Amino acid sequence: MNEDRTTLFHNLVNLAAVDHKFTEEEIAFLVNRAEAWNIHSDEFETALAGISTGEIQVTIPDDHDQRVALLKEMIRLMAADGEMAETEKRLCASASAQMDFTNAHFSLILEEVIRERN
Repeated sequence: MNEDRTTLFHNLVNLAAVDHKFTEEEIAFLVNRAEAWNIHSDEFETALAGISTGEIQVTIPDDHDQRVALLKEMIRLMAADGEMAETEKRLCASASAQMDFTNAHFSLILEEVIRERN
């Protein structure tokens, strides 16, 4: 599971970087996830170094439950700073489509995340 969380963490760093800026809220979200998932500081730095190359991509898990978890975390991250940049929306929509989620399934996942926040 730790490897899965490391991949998920790298995906979140990539998503946060897609608009070419990190807000304080996004950084706090990433630090929180790194601590909760026992992501070592070296791995955090590796994730940040990966985005400096200019290649921002999301690794899609094979497992359906991991795909749902990734999409939920992506939505949470996008909501962390209170604004959703168009690039973030496009990346999330693209990742959702690559994960073979229908628009209806994506909407259900989105509604679930919104309910969790309230």
